[in-house]
Amino acid sequence: MFDGKSWSLVSFLAALALCACAGAAPGVMSGNEPTYVESVEVVEHDTSAPAAFAGTLREEVLAGAAFYGTTGRPITLKIDVDRVHLKNALKALTIGDDNQAKARVGVVDRPTGQQLASFVVSADADTSGQLAGSIALGVAGAFDPTGIADIAVAIGSAASADINRSGTARAMRANLTAETLRQTFGDARTRAVTLARQNQARQRGQTNAPGQ
Repeated sequence: MFDGKSWSLVSFLAALALCACAGAAPGVMSGNEPTYVESVEVVEHDTSAPAAFAGTLREEVLAGAAFYGTTGRPITLKIDVDRVHLKNALKALTIGDDNQAKARVGVVDRPTGQQLASFVVSADADTSGQLAGSIALGVAGAFDPTGIADIAVAIGSAASADINRSGTARAMRANLTAETLRQTFGDARTRAVTLARQNQARQRGQTNAPGQ
């Protein structure tokens, strides 16, 4: 069965797989050196955001960045979260409302303190595509040492994200994390990371399959 952290990683990996539909991202370079995220700083400016949203976002960005490697030129991601809005069911039925998170990201060269780039990221709480992607890619198996993932629980958690505030916040963090890293490292590197994680998940699934 998934715990909260495992499901966040599943959501993040699936979100990476879906990032290809967003605008092109060349990535941020420091000269000709490859970069890696050494630290992440998150400042929450929206006082109405769920408790611990910023702290958990920081942990998830660090965890996601580890998939991109830990060698090369160290960078710091400075994330200013300007808006975290959870949909109001009544407003959604009458005048329209939606879940939305928005942040400004600064990419800083760690050794020199020079800002290399800045960009804006936004995310909603859409999990339907992430769920389909995570199951299709076998990502769930990567977090289930027994090889028998409790898919029913995962589906219920994701499907109720639009009415469950904690599930909604989790989905927005996963999407915000994936888009932040995609813009930081670029589409080509993100595709490579996604492919590598897919292959690892498949191999784990084959290893844990009955009769193996």
